[in-house]
Amino acid sequence: MSATMTMAQKVVELTYAELPTPVITKCKELILDAVACGVGGIQTPIGQAALELMRQMGGHPHATVLGADDRGPCGLAAYTNASAINAQDYDDTGHSGHPGASIISAALALGEKLGATGQSIILACLAGYEVGTRVAAAIEPSWERYRQIHGIGTAQTFGSMAACAKLLELDLAATLNAFGVAGATAPVAHAGKFGWADKSIAYIKDNVAWPAEAGLRAALLAQMGYEGSESILDGNQGYWVMAGSDRCDFERLIDFSDYEIMNVSLKPYPCCRWIHTTLDALGKLAVENHFEPSEIVGIEVFSTQPLADYFGRKDPRTFVDVEFSIPCAVALKLHGVPHSAWFHRESWADTEVLDTASRVSVTMEDEYQRLYLKLGRLSHRIPARVAVTLTGGDKLVQYCDLASGSPEKPMDSQSVRAKVLDLTDARMTPESQARLIEQVENLDGIDDIRQVLAEI
Repeated sequence: MSATMTMAQKVVELTYAELPTPVITKCKELILDAVACGVGGIQTPIGQAALELMRQMGGHPHATVLGADDRGPCGLAAYTNASAINAQDYDDTGHSGHPGASIISAALALGEKLGATGQSIILACLAGYEVGTRVAAAIEPSWERYRQIHGIGTAQTFGSMAACAKLLELDLAATLNAFGVAGATAPVAHAGKFGWADKSIAYIKDNVAWPAEAGLRAALLAQMGYEGSESILDGNQGYWVMAGSDRCDFERLIDFSDYEIMNVSLKPYPCCRWIHTTLDALGKLAVENHFEPSEIVGIEVFSTQPLADYFGRKDPRTFVDVEFSIPCAVALKLHGVPHSAWFHRESWADTEVLDTASRVSVTMEDEYQRLYLKLGRLSHRIPARVAVTLTGGDKLVQYCDLASGSPEKPMDSQSVRAKVLDLTDARMTPESQARLIEQVENLDGIDDIRQVLAEI
């Protein structure tokens, strides 16, 4: 049986009854996190641009825009919400990219149009994670190829498609067509033009929004009889080649012996996941030694080649530059800026924050680069050593290679709730925040997802 057929069959045959309780709990946690990120992210320039475009394009008001009073067609709403969820780079991370932004935005938009139950939403999102993250992991290029070309959000098109195919209850033939359409309409592997060599990081950055809309469209088109390749993932001309990879682990594609969703990480900081081990190490030093930014002579960060080459910017133009800057993230953390406010210009362009950022350096350590490759090039396993020199001459050093929020080091429920409250505070009352949390935590008992989205 082909890989495409095996994956399509898994989507069709997956049932809610077979899901273990920890998997259901994890899925609900990821949905709550994504919704909160969307409510907070819609206020960013990325969220506002996507929202204004949706307004201008118009269409049937089938779906809610998270954190706004607007409604739109489910495709445009999925695009807008995915843009907002990823805008602050605070959303979940998988083996590669930010799967939830694409999967959950598409599932909620279509689910709202359909009046789907909470269980249907959970099952759909689970299907999305199981398909999308497997494709991303299976087609990951070699390090040599990765440095030349790779994509981030492109494989997430399969995740959003699988979620929507499950919501639509497509049969096997239609699901196969949806796979084919999703692969043919997925975005290019654009990460080589992320913006590192340009004036600023591109706003599209991880490219999560088009995969959300494209996957949803693929499922809807398949429902209407639209035909696609039934072997999109297979062979020497399969999707892995289209996505720019130089290899494909076909066994990885079809191995459903465990649940990939359990390997998805939440993020405790609103910046690129690659920076989080640095911030964890810095946080430990700050808690144990109680120093102030004014006492710092310099901060040295020793890490991998990509961080040394690209993540050392100290003169950000935009909030997206800040998300990919170790000096800026370090400074914002040390100055105690609330995470939901990191994107505000008055936060990152503050003279004291920029002064602290100017004292941060990032250097490659050969040993850490080798360890990064050995650990599997995982975004939550970035080796980092932080050395803080204080005015009195003391030098404080801390190492970290396992980021908080990862499966091995998860955020506790109190931290997740605190993140949700911080992100939704400007939009929602304490009462509506409490209801949102309660409803998502009990999503499997919700008869219509519109009940939940009405709170936002």
